[in-house]
Amino acid sequence: MNLEARLNTTSVSVIACFSLVYLVSFVNHILATAALFSVVPLYFFVQRNHARWNILDKLWRLEGAWKYVFPFVIYLVIGELVQGLLVGYETYHLYAAYGLRTLIVGGILLRYRSLYTELKERRLDVLALLVGVLIFALWVGLEGHYPLFFSASSHFDPTVFGTDMAIMMLSLRLVGSVLVAAFIEELFCRSFLMRYVINPEKWADIPIGTYTFTSFVVVALFFGFAHCRWLPGILTGIVLNLLLYKRRNIFSCVEAHGMANLLLFVYVVYTESWFFW
Repeated sequence: MNLEARLNTTSVSVIACFSLVYLVSFVNHILATAALFSVVPLYFFVQRNHARWNILDKLWRLEGAWKYVFPFVIYLVIGELVQGLLVGYETYHLYAAYGLRTLIVGGILLRYRSLYTELKERRLDVLALLVGVLIFALWVGLEGHYPLFFSASSHFDPTVFGTDMAIMMLSLRLVGSVLVAAFIEELFCRSFLMRYVINPEKWADIPIGTYTFTSFVVVALFFGFAHCRWLPGILTGIVLNLLLYKRRNIFSCVEAHGMANLLLFVYVVYTESWFFW
């Protein structure tokens, strides 16, 4: 199997496994933990049998989208999965989920990095860094000036386990927000979703940075409402979309996103404004 075939097989088997774990968690969390081991037989089952059934084969191929969809789905659902498994350890849910999300999604992006050909054109983009500063200003400056439709039940406070663990927790947060979040969100939203909205059947043939009004609005709104701070989220989505149209380079968006998250990280740590996390 080539690298993309391995990714397809891994994607289908892991998501099937996670779905099974989530369903079983409503019955018994110990059984749900045991269901995690189903990923191994599922992997070999998908590998050997996807070509036999049309539906499974279409799911397996998914028009080359798994390299975007798979890590983003893991990025989104890992919290629900941890909550279903760590019953009775609610204090640890947020931190365990964030750690697993960072390690797993970061590992996927590293393992299959050669498939993300749109990231090969890497250069220091001063405009992107300035856009990152603007995004940071939006997030901090708008705080408290708009209603929140929903908010997180708990916040990532690196001091909750004592000062000895604080440095490790902060390091985890730094890597997760500045690197992992910046890469996976930009790859999914502005490399995949923006083109998929334009033409779901031939999205891979559409050049990155192609503008349509519908894709512009959909991606900006999706990006915004994926965050509890929806207003700066939508404005950030708009600004990053415009940066993509200007540069036609996903890595410029990653730089801007990473810079914004880095500045927010420094601000939160300096002011101890953990509610941003």
